[in-house]
Amino acid sequence: MANRSSNRSAKLEDEADVRYDIDTPFTSHDAKILLIARGEDEVEIIVGDIPEPSGYNLDKNYPDLLEQEEEMQRNAVAEWIIEETTKLFSEYDWETSEYKSNNPNYHLRDIYFTCRKDELDEAVMAAKKFITELEEKALMHAKKFDRTYYSPRDEL
Repeated sequence: MANRSSNRSAKLEDEADVRYDIDTPFTSHDAKILLIARGEDEVEIIVGDIPEPSGYNLDKNYPDLLEQEEEMQRNAVAEWIIEETTKLFSEYDWETSEYKSNNPNYHLRDIYFTCRKDELDEAVMAAKKFITELEEKALMHAKKFDRTYYSPRDEL
């Protein structure tokens, strides 16, 4: 496990003042929204364990695969999904964090930003919308490129 590095939500989970678990039935894990008070009037919001579109970090993990047209298209669409869904955070100075697995592959897991306390309600709603929209688009992406995905059917 020496190669593994944690994402931001894993590193700061114990510091969270509030945690919301969000069911994501089409992924192997549930997403979470962490709220961490940062001073008198600021809150850090971490949208963690987000459903990463298949192939999102393909250029970082397997750069030679990008020479194959389908893999290049899959990566481009995955990048576009993140760009499109993060528009919900356009009024915030948001960043991403990833973790490195033992393979070692990089995976997108968090989007985080800070906001004023008086903006918190809207920011949390944007985070919930982001998770839903991202999961929906990641599912469509997996189906389009014939990738495995979790389904509620698997639970029945």
